[in-house]
Amino acid sequence: MHLRIIWILIFSIIFISCDKNTEPEGKTAAQLLAEGWQAYQGKDYQLAQTRFSEALTKDANLVDAINGLGWTNAKLNKLDSAMSKFLFGLNKDTTNLEMKAGLAFVYNARKNYSSSNELALAILQSNPTWSFSKDASINFKDVQLLVAKNFFAIANYTQSLAYVKLLNPKFNEDVSTVAGQTALAKEIEILSASV
Repeated sequence: MHLRIIWILIFSIIFISCDKNTEPEGKTAAQLLAEGWQAYQGKDYQLAQTRFSEALTKDANLVDAINGLGWTNAKLNKLDSAMSKFLFGLNKDTTNLEMKAGLAFVYNARKNYSSSNELALAILQSNPTWSFSKDASINFKDVQLLVAKNFFAIANYTQSLAYVKLLNPKFNEDVSTVAGQTALAKEIEILSASV
């Protein structure tokens, strides 16, 4: 009987020690942050969310982990959480263009077009060739398109046209007409697929 209990204890200890626990006990905040961005770039947003959260438990002032949580939550369509993280991060670093961009996209998705444009225009003014350092496919052209979409959504077709023309200088319609507005909407759709 005692031998059986000893074997059970030995196997239990072996099983526990062999458990592939993903807890980050020995990892630094910087390592967890790097793993978070690697997961984000690999489109494993659940793992990215976990790693960014773990990094923040080790260093609550790690602004890039807050930024990562904002973008990850946005990708997971958790818009309230994304907005909360971006706002929290921008309170720590008011000049962070990546968080401003993320928040601008979230505001657009929540149909808060004026706030989205305020941030997007600030990004373009601060850095006209801005690019998201963690995903180069998101850049100033996406921000310009976002501005065009926002202006279109609030029926400022002339400004929307101006931003569309930055992306397609050949596009020119009279947006004071319904036909012109319809053509502008179609051009924004086309640009959304190609930018």
